[in-house]
Amino acid sequence: MMEQTTNSPPAGQAAPRPRSVDQEPQQQPQTTVTQSADQALQSVSALYGAVDGALQSQLRERPYTALVAAAGVGFVLGGGMRTPFGQLLMRLGVRAFGPPLVTAVLHGVGERMQQG
Repeated sequence: MMEQTTNSPPAGQAAPRPRSVDQEPQQQPQTTVTQSADQALQSVSALYGAVDGALQSQLRERPYTALVAAAGVGFVLGGGMRTPFGQLLMRLGVRAFGPPLVTAVLHGVGERMQQG
């Protein structure tokens, strides 16, 4: 006796639907990935251009402020906040600039609520 083989799907799975003639073929995944990568690269380039322009103008207008900001970022990234001196600077900074900063933020929020 010869066994007959069928092309039916395994139990619990639906049979694949036949493709109609008027359906367009799906876009290749490689093309989609390439397009997404190109869009991401363009977005990063635009962001870089905006940040570069802002930094250049700040450097021209306020060179000492930019120098202090760069030193602060280097101190934090270099692990300086883990030292007792870094913790002292953080406490002093929060005490000196915390209340005026919170007041300014709350004042801005209050103005927006009155306008809107």
